[in-house]
Amino acid sequence: MNPKALKVNRMWSRSSVRNACVNNDLYTLGDNEDYEHMLDWVDRLYPTYEQMLKIAKDIFEHSKDQTITNVMYILEKEAVITTFEINGSDEE
Repeated sequence: MNPKALKVNRMWSRSSVRNACVNNDLYTLGDNEDYEHMLDWVDRLYPTYEQMLKIAKDIFEHSKDQTITNVMYILEKEAVITTFEINGSDEE
């Protein structure tokens, strides 16, 4: 198999990030305007680790009893969906 034939697709949505926040009691120190601003960024950003760090820092700053790395873990585990394609298909 040609390694260039493998494609990784990562996706998140404001809904998946919101659910991760609700399920883990995150963003409890932020107001609605801050929360919507963060979710607007989620809509615009592809979930690379660098972009996830940006969102995780914002969530961390508006949450109690959290670390940035734990928020990153939660986002990766609960908000980001990863799919794979080989030669343009998921059937191979």
